Amino acid sequence: MTEGYLYCFSNASMPGILKVGMTERTPEIRLGEANSSNTWKPPTPYKIEFAKKVSNPKQKEITLQTLLSQYTERINPRREFFRVSIEEVRTFFDLMDGEQWTEGDEKENEQEDDEDEVEDEDEEPESFSNKKSAPIKGCREMSKCFTNGQRIRHTIGINKTWTGIYDSSKNGIVYDGKALSIYKFASSHYASERPDRTSEVNGWKECECEVDGKWISTYNL
Repeated sequence: MTEGYLYCFSNASMPGILKVGMTERTPEIRLGEANSSNTWKPPTPYKIEFAKKVSNPKQKEITLQTLLSQYTERINPRREFFRVSIEEVRTFFDLMDGEQWTEGDEKENEQEDDEDEVEDEDEEPESFSNKKSAPIKGCREMSKCFTNGQRIRHTIGINKTWTGIYDSSKNGIVYDGKALSIYKFASSHYASERPDRTSEVNGWKECECEVDGKWISTYNL
């Protein structure tokens, strides 16, 4: 069972916005990485508001960010920044089993060399027009990925779910009488449930399809 830290960083240059994520090393090392990025380094340094040592940190990060996405405003679906108060984030942290981190815990003298913990794919910068794009994973054509009558669903937060049916004759996901692309299916759900949310949506990454009675991510097709 892996262990790591959930952390909450603030930055004086971004009042009211907090960075909430996880690391399998220490909060101090993650702080150093956030402050050393030449591409996205903010005018003022991040600071650690609080952190918590937990088991299964990646799963707990997903749960934490799902809650924050549903009850607060996620600035960008591909980044770990939320418009939320420190008190609200602390309340969500209190729901997670673990040990509160205090400065100086488990000091590590050097950063790892090969396991460079960059922001994962969810946090990949968007302005990569002048760089080679990473290859698109798996199937990305609905006519090749889905079968007629297959159920497709999109969930916001924990329990706000739309479930549509793929219609091969229309090459669309039918929901509320409309045949939609996977992007439009997800973005329309946000427009209905979370009109305050950014319009940037990755339908393939956020949706699931039913295969043999089980729901799997369309991103993994």
